[in-house]
Amino acid sequence: MADTVDAHRVAEFNEAQGDRTAFEMKLDKLTEMIRESNYTVFYTGAGVSTSSGVGDYRGPSGAWTKRKMQQLEHKVTRTPSDELELQNLRAEAAKEIRKASKKVDMLDAQPSYSHMAQATLIRHNLAHYVVTTNLDGIYRKAGLGDCLCCLHGDVYIERCTGCGYDFERNYEVRQQNAIHVHDHKVGIGRNSNKCSRCGSVAPASYKGTCEGKKMKHSVWPEHCMIGTNAKNVGTKDTHINFGEHLDPRDWDEAEEHCRRADLCIVAGTPLSLRHITHMPFLAKRTAIINLQATPDDDETDLRIWAPVDEVFEGVLQRLELPLDPVPVWTPRDALAILDLPRWLGYYYRERATKLQEMAEVRAREAAQRALRARSPLIAFPSQSTCPSAACCASTADSAAGVESRVGRAAGRAGLTTSHP
Repeated sequence: MADTVDAHRVAEFNEAQGDRTAFEMKLDKLTEMIRESNYTVFYTGAGVSTSSGVGDYRGPSGAWTKRKMQQLEHKVTRTPSDELELQNLRAEAAKEIRKASKKVDMLDAQPSYSHMAQATLIRHNLAHYVVTTNLDGIYRKAGLGDCLCCLHGDVYIERCTGCGYDFERNYEVRQQNAIHVHDHKVGIGRNSNKCSRCGSVAPASYKGTCEGKKMKHSVWPEHCMIGTNAKNVGTKDTHINFGEHLDPRDWDEAEEHCRRADLCIVAGTPLSLRHITHMPFLAKRTAIINLQATPDDDETDLRIWAPVDEVFEGVLQRLELPLDPVPVWTPRDALAILDLPRWLGYYYRERATKLQEMAEVRAREAAQRALRARSPLIAFPSQSTCPSAACCASTADSAAGVESRVGRAAGRAGLTTSHP
């Protein structure tokens, strides 16, 4: 965590504010690479979500950067090199490039321009798949749940360790403060993680505590807790914490798509986690878009130092593609608010309710777009200018159907079509 951060690695560089001609030429080159590729994969990190208001980890004010600064500040005796490092980290934080107007709760975050640009390119068959280390679930809100691999898990996915089915929920599956950091069983009580499809459930030997035992290859002895690689022990969350093995299913899927790719576009990641950063280079060609240096800058076919939103905006302009609007996302295995699990805490229930309200807003926006397309002279309330609200894959719902089903509900809730 903190040991993956130093002042050199957190420093940001934005060539879009320097030699603009050179920057534009790089955008031309990236667009050309996308046109020439028969199979393009995006490999992304926290940097694609920062403009959605979600904090990153290794940016100038990222979670691990702050932890490194705290460690240095709390040292009883700091060496001259410690003092210099702390000073440099503070300097980088002070000049950090602003990505969002405000921070938001991860579960409330909406797709950024970059999420929607990727969705737009995939819908037009100019790109094909996303591999991400983000677990914030925003790609699902962008309509990309069917062409997505989340290497470090997804907050909305409950995976059966028996039949392998991924339940796509409308609430965060993992209860952060209720269980051991290396226990991935869903819910509280033995039968809370019973798979409704195959019946797999935690064994009687499950204790919810390690009892002094040690995990091996992310499997606990006698399944006293549910590790990331446990088999046939009911459903688990898909979060990957430090010290745990990735689920082989996700690892293999990511490698398969990267190996198949003519082009892999790395976006919003400093490529610090070296056990997985070989994946983008399985593709025939690789492009990296990131404000910070990466260990692989000399290995890539194209290196762009700029905010990812600005790069994707330039690419869509060159391709003459409008940005898709954010779609209505209704999780495949969503539960009614009144039917949410009893063990789900108040905070998570509130987030699930807000997610449902946002789906109603998106449906109302879709209805208005459909009506406007049929009757261009109809006037509607002005829409938000925020890229997140003006973006993803279009809905197939008819205007009348959407309006009758959710329009009135959204109106009663006092919701607007503006970005939250």
